[in-house]
Amino acid sequence: MHPIPLSSVRNSALDNVKGVLIFLVVFGHFIELHIGNDSFLRPIWIFVYAFHMPMFALLSGIFSKTIVDEKQALQLIKNIVAPLIAFELIYECTEYVLVGKFSVYAGLVAPYWMLWYLMSLLSWRLMLPLFFKMRFPVTLSLILALGTSYSEHAGYLLSSSRTLLFFPYFLMGAVIGPELFSSRENDKRLITISIMIVAFAIASIFFLPPLFDYRWLYGSFSLNRLGMANLTGTLYQMLQYAVSSVLSFAIMYLLSRKDLGLSRIGKQSMYVFLWHGMTLIILQQCGILPAILRMEPAARLSISLLSSAAIVYLTAHPYCERLTQKIILQPMVAILTGRAKKHAALTAETLPEKAMVAE
Repeated sequence: MHPIPLSSVRNSALDNVKGVLIFLVVFGHFIELHIGNDSFLRPIWIFVYAFHMPMFALLSGIFSKTIVDEKQALQLIKNIVAPLIAFELIYECTEYVLVGKFSVYAGLVAPYWMLWYLMSLLSWRLMLPLFFKMRFPVTLSLILALGTSYSEHAGYLLSSSRTLLFFPYFLMGAVIGPELFSSRENDKRLITISIMIVAFAIASIFFLPPLFDYRWLYGSFSLNRLGMANLTGTLYQMLQYAVSSVLSFAIMYLLSRKDLGLSRIGKQSMYVFLWHGMTLIILQQCGILPAILRMEPAARLSISLLSSAAIVYLTAHPYCERLTQKIILQPMVAILTGRAKKHAALTAETLPEKAMVAE
């Protein structure tokens, strides 16, 4: 069981999907701090989080290779390790300047906020060759995730809980490959079924009980902390896997049918991911973000969507990429590898893992 080989040409259909997903990442973080007391935005946030992280893990798996040779190792350093270390330092220093101490994540020995995805992605890429040597890799990863969810030792530490919980989605992507979504042939039955699934999911969100514990969607809480360390909790997790998988496949199939004009955003989603947190911190500190989320429901939703789109546009701009590479990422890669020339050569290539990040 092996993934379909990737073409050296970037798949524009999947780049469009990534463009939509990275916008949802920004929008989800934009409203996240205020959903606890916002009955209007909370169902929207729950719907987004029901699929957008599983979909990003799935896409990351689709673009990943099942070997880690010297070239792949250098690519992992360039695309994952260097951004993780560089922006971990940037965000923690920003936190220290703003509040006079390092973040709670530092105390937990965990990546800062959304940077958990880079830590998890690195772990997934390193585990992928091992799991692909086994029979039923997705099933094994699912058993591992369900079993460790009972442990209090898995949690924020080095993003271990999320790494294990979202790993089955990543493996599914590696197993199926890009063929299903890159084909330009439209299957009317699949389109109809996908539309029905999405419509049913949207309608169902608004029937959730007001006290629905949305912490289930983060993947960073053990069953003990969620108050369901029993068979019911495991069955609930299995249901969540099933719902998120079906919804993710349906939405990804629909988004890949049309050219949405977002392929450039998808290609640059790495930079949106790395910088949007800083933008939101600035907006929060200036009081702009709280002011927006105190407006009337229609106004705060509209402005949140427009503001998120503006953040995506600015952080995905080629100038942002050039400055980030020149000032931050290239020096970090040179420090880590001592191979500045090699890094320059890698930068010129189109790499599978590039821009496959989000929270």
